[in-house]
Amino acid sequence: MRLNRIFNLFVFSFLLASCSEEEPSYRHMWQEAHHLDEAGMIKLYGEPNEGSENVFGVILEAFEGNWDKVGLLTEGSRTSEIHAYYHNLLMAMEGHLADSLMYYYQPFERGLFLPVDEKSGQLKIAASSEVWFRLGDMTMAEHSAMLAQIFSPNHFGVPYLKRLAEINLVNGQDEAARKYLRLLSGEEDCRDWVSDRIPGNESKAVKAHLSSLRALTHKSDMVHRPSDYRGVLKSLLASNPDNALARQYLLCLDILTKNLEHFIEDYDPSRDKSRLYDEAVLIFLARRSAITPQAIAHFGLSPEVLQEFSDYNEMFTFNQGAMKPMQEKYGRTYWFFYQYAKRNIK
Repeated sequence: MRLNRIFNLFVFSFLLASCSEEEPSYRHMWQEAHHLDEAGMIKLYGEPNEGSENVFGVILEAFEGNWDKVGLLTEGSRTSEIHAYYHNLLMAMEGHLADSLMYYYQPFERGLFLPVDEKSGQLKIAASSEVWFRLGDMTMAEHSAMLAQIFSPNHFGVPYLKRLAEINLVNGQDEAARKYLRLLSGEEDCRDWVSDRIPGNESKAVKAHLSSLRALTHKSDMVHRPSDYRGVLKSLLASNPDNALARQYLLCLDILTKNLEHFIEDYDPSRDKSRLYDEAVLIFLARRSAITPQAIAHFGLSPEVLQEFSDYNEMFTFNQGAMKPMQEKYGRTYWFFYQYAKRNIK
C-alpha cells in the first residue's frame, strides 16, 4: 500500500512538472535559430510583444511547411504586408487565392511578393524567399535566402541554411547542398532533418517533395529585373502550364495592380473560375462600353453578377461616390477595391 502511494505521488509530481513546462515561444525559437543572446534580441527587435511574436512564428512555421499553423497565425483582420503575403500564399496553395483575395488586407502586389531592397528590413528579407520557392523559381528563392543570411544577425540563420540546402537539392547541385547540410549538422535540432536530405540517400518523403518542386522550375534561362513579377510568372507557366500556384499569382497580380489589360490577356474564362474574375471582366468591359451579349457569353457572366454590377453603379451615383456606404455593402468586391484602394506613397 505504501509503495502504491509513493508511486502515485511520483506520477503526480511528474505530471505537475510536465504541465508547468511552457512551449518555447517563437521569439525564443528565433533567438536560437540565429544564435542570439537576449541582449541582442532586445537591441534588434525590442522587448517581447505579441506582434513580433506572431511575425517570428509565421516566418518560422512557413519555413518548416506547417501551413495549418500559418493559417492560425495569419487569421483575423491583420494589416501588415508580411501577414498578407503568407495568408495569400496559403490560400493559393489551397487553390482559393482569387476567392479569398478581397476578404483580407491587400497592400497591392506586396501582398504577393515582398521586395528586397535597402528599405525592406530584415524580417521581410527573411520572408521573401518563401513564395519564390513554392512557385518554383529557385534562382529568385536562392537570391532572397542568401540576402536573408547576409543581413541576419551574425550572418547566420538556420531557416536560410535549410532553404539554401533544399534549393541546391532541387537544382541537382549536390556539392553545394552538402556544404549547407554540413553547417546544419552542428545544430542538434537539425540532425534528423539533415539525415533525410543526404544527396543520393534522401528519405522517400523528401524525394517526392524535391521532385514536385523540380517539376515547377524554369525550363529555359531568362534575364529580368527582380521586380518583373509578371515576366517571371509567365516564364514559369511557359515551362509548366499546370503550375496552378503561378497561374493564380499571375491573375491576382494583374488584379491587385489594377492592370486589367494584362488581366484580360492572361485570363482564360474556360479554365479560370472565380467571382473575382467576373468582377474584373465587367470593369474592363464597362470602361470600353463593351458589355454586349457576345461578350457576356464569351466570359460566361451570370445574370446575378450583371445585376449586382448595375446595382453597384446606381448606388455609387446615388451616393455621389461617398466611400462609407459603398464599403458597407460592397467592401469585399473588386469593384470597391478598384475604385477606392489607394497606394500609400511615402
